Amino acid sequence: MKKYDHIHPEEPPRPGIRLYIGLVLLGLSFIMLPTGIFLQQYISQHFWKVFVLSVFWASAPVMKLSCIAVLGKPSYLWIKYKFWHLFVKVTRPHEVTRTRYTIGLIMFCLPILPNYIMSYAPKLIADAYPARLIINICIDAVFIISWFVLGGDFWDKLRALFVYTAKVKFEDKTLSG
Repeated sequence: MKKYDHIHPEEPPRPGIRLYIGLVLLGLSFIMLPTGIFLQQYISQHFWKVFVLSVFWASAPVMKLSCIAVLGKPSYLWIKYKFWHLFVKVTRPHEVTRTRYTIGLIMFCLPILPNYIMSYAPKLIADAYPARLIINICIDAVFIISWFVLGGDFWDKLRALFVYTAKVKFEDKTLSG
């Protein structure tokens, strides 16, 4: 028995066509407002511009509510089950190889360089606000992704930095080999 099998022991039955119809309605609800904005550019009269935009704007939340009604409880339970098992699969601790650990450490330390450049030599990186924003988002994403590349043991090492009583214990390679 796996660690999380007691929470969702078996997969609920597949919901069928209702799942697909509900997901299509959900997807369409997100493109209604942009479609209304796009269409209103091609209408010359003010009344019809406002009418078209209002219809598309109001239909998005109605479609989201109807999506929930169409999906129903069986679809909700099936989606919840799939997300839970994906979460467990991704977060389950795995043994990290030396190569993966090295790549993770490089990713962990790499964002330090652009931060120092932006702090101490800001002229080396474009001063345009969107460029700096994109650079900051990218280095933050690399930093956060590095935590997952490094694996669960790294989280314990990182946590030990903040625990006063934590001690380092290195494996003695001469005894094992």
